[in-house]
This record gives sequence, C-alpha cells and structure tokens, in this order.
Amino acid sequence: MLLSKAKNTIKSPDRIRRVTDLMIMQILYRLPKTTRQKIFIGEQHCCPICDSNLRTFLALQRPYHAWCPVCRSLQRHRLVWLYLNRKTDLFDKTPKRMLHFAPEPALMVAVSSQSYIDYLTADLYDSNAMVAMDISNIQYPDASFDVIYCSHVLEHVPDDRLAMQELRRVIKDDGWAVIIVPIVSDVTIEDPTVSDPLERERLFGQVDHVRVYGPDVEDRLMDAGFQVTRTSTLDVATDEEAQYFGLDLNDKIFLCRK
Repeated sequence: MLLSKAKNTIKSPDRIRRVTDLMIMQILYRLPKTTRQKIFIGEQHCCPICDSNLRTFLALQRPYHAWCPVCRSLQRHRLVWLYLNRKTDLFDKTPKRMLHFAPEPALMVAVSSQSYIDYLTADLYDSNAMVAMDISNIQYPDASFDVIYCSHVLEHVPDDRLAMQELRRVIKDDGWAVIIVPIVSDVTIEDPTVSDPLERERLFGQVDHVRVYGPDVEDRLMDAGFQVTRTSTLDVATDEEAQYFGLDLNDKIFLCRK
C-alpha cells in the first residue's frame, strides 16, 4: 500500500509537496499514539473515532484533507463514524456480518473491536486487508452480508456498474450498504481511453481515478437495483459539530437497500 502511494505521489504534478507530506506522515504515525495525543492536544477539535481532543487537524497530501494526527481519520471517515452510530443499527450489539472494502485504519480498528460484528476487510491491492478481492467479482455467495461499507472505491473501478450489482448481490434481503464517492462534478464524467497518470489527475482528480462523479451517481446505484437514501453532513451533525469534528459539509452518504 505504501509503495502504491509513493508511486502515485511521484507521478503527481505536485510531487514535491506530496513527497514531503508523505514523509511527514510516515514519521508522525510511527510515533506512539499517546505521544501524538500529547503533541496535538487542544480544545478546538475532537476526533469522534479515537476520542482525541485536538488543537488542529492536519492538511497533508492534498490541501483539502484534514487528517486526525492520532488515528489518521479524514473528514469522510469521521462523518461515516457518526452516521453509523447515529443513523444505523450497526452498533446495537446484535450479531452482524460486515464486509468493508478498502479498510481505513481508524475505522478498521474501531469496528473490529466490536465482538458481535463478524468483520471482513477486502481490497484488491492492500495487504492489510484480510482478503484480496475485486469489487467487480466478489467471491462470496448471494446474500452473504448484513452490512457493506464501501467508501472512495468506485471511482477507481473500471466497471463501476458491475461493482454496484455485485454489492447488491451479496447483501442480505434485510441488509444495507453505505457507499461514499467523491462528488466533484455536475454530472459523472468518465473516459476509459485515458490511461496517462497526469491526464487522469487533470481530468479525474487523482492518477488512479477513472472518473469523477456527479450527483447522478444515485441514478447508477438505483439502476443496479438499490433503493437509495442520500444523507448530507448536516443531516448527521450540527454546524457546530461539523467544525468541532472536522467534517466536510459537501460530503454525501448513500444508504443502499434491496
């Protein structure tokens, strides 16, 4: 995973800033958690995932990022953590089987600590995931999971419509999926002929993205057979909480059911 990040960083037109930030991150997150909490302690902010009181979040890798210096969570991770706690039954202590694609370290630690959740992480390339798996070809039977969480994955997938169909296939009839993608365009734009990393970054925002999504991603999810409920940041938290927890007011969460 680190090698992949390094390769993508080197290909970026802003490579000097990205390389510098990547090195800072590697040094910072090797420090003990308690040390990081002491370095960044303050009352201005709080990370709801690791419950650390902070004076600031960190802008690293991209200027719009706001990393928690303790658990590495970003805005969308903290938002979905609040969403899962406030708007779903994930943590009601009833047994559930959960599939988590491209597991984020902070959320992986928080969810895996719940003994009543049969928790499986998957990624095509990240060795930290429990299984190597292509989201477009999920190697599990129909109706295998109560819950699926998939954030900032589909914009990397050549056939996202097939991936959405696969997600629906492996959810139980009474199960649900939380899907998040970056919505940065008025409509979804993709061009499978674009393979040059710099051109992908120019068109799609990152060297490893194959499209940018617009709000019409909701139509794609419904075309895959999902019933979709869209939730915004301010449906989950107040303005004051958004500032305190370091949330992005533009983020959207899609709750998908059969």
